[in-house]
Amino acid sequence: MKRFDLRKIDWTGYAFLAPALLILSLFIMYPIVWAFIASFKVINPMEMRQTGLFTIPGEFVGISQYIEVFKNDLFIKSLFNTGYFGLVYIPITLVSSALLAIFVNRQLKGVNFFRTVLFIPYIISIVSASLIFLFIFNSDQGLVNALLYKFGIDGPNWFSNSLLAMPVIAIMSAWKKIGYFMLIYLAGLQNIPHSLYESAEIDGASPIKKFWYITWPLLGRITLVVSVLLMIDTLKVFQEIYVMTGGGPGDSTTTVPFLIYNEAFQFFRIGTASAMSYILFLIIIVITIVQKRAVDKKLG
Repeated sequence: MKRFDLRKIDWTGYAFLAPALLILSLFIMYPIVWAFIASFKVINPMEMRQTGLFTIPGEFVGISQYIEVFKNDLFIKSLFNTGYFGLVYIPITLVSSALLAIFVNRQLKGVNFFRTVLFIPYIISIVSASLIFLFIFNSDQGLVNALLYKFGIDGPNWFSNSLLAMPVIAIMSAWKKIGYFMLIYLAGLQNIPHSLYESAEIDGASPIKKFWYITWPLLGRITLVVSVLLMIDTLKVFQEIYVMTGGGPGDSTTTVPFLIYNEAFQFFRIGTASAMSYILFLIIIVITIVQKRAVDKKLG
């Protein structure tokens, strides 16, 4: 049997990989394992300060914290709030980005300028975008209420209304991401053979029929990819909530990531927050499997 000689291995490649692997292990893999163990313990933050991050103090309680999470009315409400955000955010972003991609795909004068303008919101930080929309939807001096007043309508207090606060946040998130997904759709549009449209014109097809029978079916794969990315955005929405509403009014905008943050860093219930994180992780896995099967079926 041939002996394995370590001296004959070229360690150069491993040396270049070592810093990245160290960072990956220290800041990603270790916290994942730490949180999993912590989800089965009741942890006192003061004990953590004494023992350090590389030990996990606390009393082992098994799956009781997972059970308590499902009994937590606020957690259930946060799931519905996250879904409510997605119901507004995903359709607006999907439809708007597709329509804008069709518009900027035309050979019009100044179309490159419009592409740039539409992409600019994506490079703005979420905090800056949130502050902009806080000003636009301000109940006293906001642009939206000022326009409504011109038509004799008394504008609402958007961020104090439990029904309106989440749609405003979703609209802001959509405004920020539309330019990015527009480029994805634009790449798909530019890969559609122009000969298909020429054949349709010869047959007398109207623009609507060309879109319905050529453009939209051939963008099916792109739409599935965009849908997956939008779902990921929905399940990790946090910064917008933190800046714009702080989870209010009355927890109406408290999403699962925001609730996890509060449990861990506001109330110092580390074990409960870890259990919530892994429940969210399982939900993401289930949604990913369902979406993957939908994609495989569509592409198959």
